[in-house]
Amino acid sequence: MDEQQTPPAKGRLRLILPLAATLCAAMFFIAVLPQLLTPEEAQTIELMPPSCDIAEGRCTLKQDGLELSFELTPTPPSSARPLSAQLTTRGFSPRKVLLSLEGRDMYMGLNQTELQPAGESRWQGETQLAVCTTGSMVWRALLLIETDDKTYKTWFDFEAK
Repeated sequence: MDEQQTPPAKGRLRLILPLAATLCAAMFFIAVLPQLLTPEEAQTIELMPPSCDIAEGRCTLKQDGLELSFELTPTPPSSARPLSAQLTTRGFSPRKVLLSLEGRDMYMGLNQTELQPAGESRWQGETQLAVCTTGSMVWRALLLIETDDKTYKTWFDFEAK
């Protein structure tokens, strides 16, 4: 009697094993594949802003072997006038630099400029401040500096009329 039941049991086993293997493979791809295909995000490192005032001229930040000098001209910056932004770096090699001009205490809309390479370790771009109806306003020049594996973030607060 055992010999007669063996073939149907083997038949079920032949059906169940490929089905179980397929199910395990599907679960693996559903759980693991998205993580394998998602690129790793660059580590963001916040650099402490220096205490200088870019409304008065170039500011230099030195931290952890990195150095960057940032300047907005003409000084002092004022609303609705073209501004030239210059950044010089030492100790790291940026591949992209974004400058955002934001109202520190009041939302003034999106004002982002990608600075362009201007020689070795130099970046520059043109922008302008939006008009503020209060007469004088504190602005934040936020820099996002991307390298191959990290993003550095810092800012410079300044007053403009």
